[in-house]
Amino acid sequence: MDNVTHAALGLCAGLAARGRTLPLAAAATAALVAGELPDIDLLIRSADDPLVAFRWHRHFTHSLLLWPLLAAGAAGLAAWIFRRKEGARFGPLYLVALAAGLSHVLNDACTSYGTMVLWPFSEARVAWDCLPIIDLALTAPLLALGVAAWRSGNRAWAAAGVAWCVAYAGLGKLQRDRAEAALLAELGKRPARLAVKPTVSNLVLWRGIWEMDGEWRTAAVHVGPFGAATISAGETRRVWNPLDPRNPPAGSKARALLDDFNRFTGGWNSIERAEDGGVLVGDIRFAMIPTRASPLWAVHLKPGEPAHFEVRMDRRLREGDWGRFGSLLLGRPAPLR
Repeated sequence: MDNVTHAALGLCAGLAARGRTLPLAAAATAALVAGELPDIDLLIRSADDPLVAFRWHRHFTHSLLLWPLLAAGAAGLAAWIFRRKEGARFGPLYLVALAAGLSHVLNDACTSYGTMVLWPFSEARVAWDCLPIIDLALTAPLLALGVAAWRSGNRAWAAAGVAWCVAYAGLGKLQRDRAEAALLAELGKRPARLAVKPTVSNLVLWRGIWEMDGEWRTAAVHVGPFGAATISAGETRRVWNPLDPRNPPAGSKARALLDDFNRFTGGWNSIERAEDGGVLVGDIRFAMIPTRASPLWAVHLKPGEPAHFEVRMDRRLREGDWGRFGSLLLGRPAPLR
């Protein structure tokens, strides 16, 4: 989830847990810091590791086991800043920071990227696929309620913000289930693998991806408040095979990185020929347009060059893509070009 949403939800969650004697400014500071602190993992960088962002983002800092430690840091910082303010004690501030930090972890788990909430007991990336990473319909009311709670000190505004986020995530889960049911009805059977992901800033248009006959197939699924779902078929890509002869040789650094990338994606990898004769192994779950099969991120390999391993991000939009996205958002089929 984007950091504005984390700040707004953290503020609402923290101020809803604020005791009446706790100074408002101290509580708001603890809530804002705790609501953003799990994303400190973005500072982990390595020039020698091209997968560091995939490996560590939403990793241990987003764990339910370690989140209380980060909350203690946020509460300690707020207690130190407001140490001369009567009532700004660590204990009450810690409860505020606990609520705000928990909101960050659970909010991220609602999106599609995947969050290691159970680490170190499990390295599974939990992704409930019910909220887009950026959604103005969620964030704008949440931000307004958070600011109202901060300015007035009224916990009712803060509780309303938390309730709005929970209700919106519940609506997202309902919409996701509707999109999946419509896609399964269209297919007539459950494929080997199937995922349904939200698209940017709405709960109406969903991206479907499934495996069939050695191919990844994609579709846009429109589920409005009324009427039947509209499904628009998208592009296809070949499923990547760990035994593909174009893979780096076993024991090479590039092969170890490719295996690591495969663990991150959970095996949702496509393969296609790159423009230079190499291959792109990409995470088929994410793309700029729901009917596109060009992965948002992929690794570039060159057969015969076992040391070559390059991460590529593809945020390009083809001519007319926004118009096609708008048509899909309105439930009108948009032919591929």
